[in-house]
Amino acid sequence: MCQWVALYQEGGKTYVTEPDRMPWLLGLLGLFAFLAALLGRGKGVRGLLGTFLSLLVVVYFVVPRVAAGGNPLLYAFLGSVGVLLLTVYLVHGVNRKTTAALLGTLASVAFVLFLALFFTRSMGFTGLASEEALLLRQWGGVDLLSLFLAGVVVGTLGALTDVSVTQAAVVQALAHANPRFGLGELYRRGMEVGYDHIGSLVNTLVLAYAAGSLPLFLLLTRDPTPLRFLLNTEPFAAEIASMVLGSLGLLLAVPLTTLMAAWFFRGGR
Repeated sequence: MCQWVALYQEGGKTYVTEPDRMPWLLGLLGLFAFLAALLGRGKGVRGLLGTFLSLLVVVYFVVPRVAAGGNPLLYAFLGSVGVLLLTVYLVHGVNRKTTAALLGTLASVAFVLFLALFFTRSMGFTGLASEEALLLRQWGGVDLLSLFLAGVVVGTLGALTDVSVTQAAVVQALAHANPRFGLGELYRRGMEVGYDHIGSLVNTLVLAYAAGSLPLFLLLTRDPTPLRFLLNTEPFAAEIASMVLGSLGLLLAVPLTTLMAAWFFRGGR
């Protein structure tokens, strides 16, 4: 059972409003770290370290600069570069495979940023799609639309890294199996696996975003507003845009990474 924790004192009285969840949270994190190290061995430990360092990049590099009035898009992209360097190279080592995965992921991130910027402005988004954004607006000094776009990019990094490294590894295995394969042949054979990747990845981010937006979608069953107009409101339209843009990044990462890896490994390199 959770014990209650005192949050603050006022007028000689102690106000207790929340149960103390920290021991359970730490236990859950410890279980995750133990299983990652046990099942993933060295790469599992490096993956944990890379995740921790990536969070530090977001919390201590991206967030402070955005809070100070910096451009969220710029710092989200720079933070993405830092996160990818830490996660890809730390976990998988510095080699042709990881460099191809890194370049393919960065190209996908840049393209998604461009698409997101174009479509969100075309749809007239303001960035005021959540209660947190409304609070930030009261404080001022933050470009909320750019912050929304930055969130879309950061939210896709983990899945993008996963698909890019896997796809580069496929091309590497093909090149080692037959060193005579050139650029075109490696790309064609790598995309035979890539098409399966795309088929399974189409719904990955959609389901991830949908799971986090269940309360919002539940409003669809409660609100008498016609569906056409409800989906047109910014909270719903922003969630749909995030799902589609993130999934587009995954789709683009497969052929881009395959092409990069085929160039690096052509001729059995």
